[in-house]
Amino acid sequence: MRKFSFGKWERLAKRPQFEQVMNQGQKHRTGTFCTVFFLPNGLDRKRLGIIASKKIGNAVTRNLTKRKIREVFRHIKGRIEPAMDIVIISGRDLVSLPVAVIEKKIFQSLPVKK
Repeated sequence: MRKFSFGKWERLAKRPQFEQVMNQGQKHRTGTFCTVFFLPNGLDRKRLGIIASKKIGNAVTRNLTKRKIREVFRHIKGRIEPAMDIVIISGRDLVSLPVAVIEKKIFQSLPVKK
């Protein structure tokens, strides 16, 4: 089951890590759902950072949004090549979407094995 886990080694945790991906990486806007930044990292693993601002809603809504994005990452991380850092900035419309639709949108915006 390790294949579908999301451990600490797969997270972007520090502000400089987020800034590096957002400043040097490629940007892809997926409608009003989210904005995806990605940058190859030269490591043997993929890492994810999530930004959910207060514009989305209260804490419950923001946490739900982050859980959905993490679930999508768990499903598609095995198909992402090469290993990269990914930052996803969620939008307001992401909250009401089912996970399958979010997965499809994010999958289309990343360079993945098809």
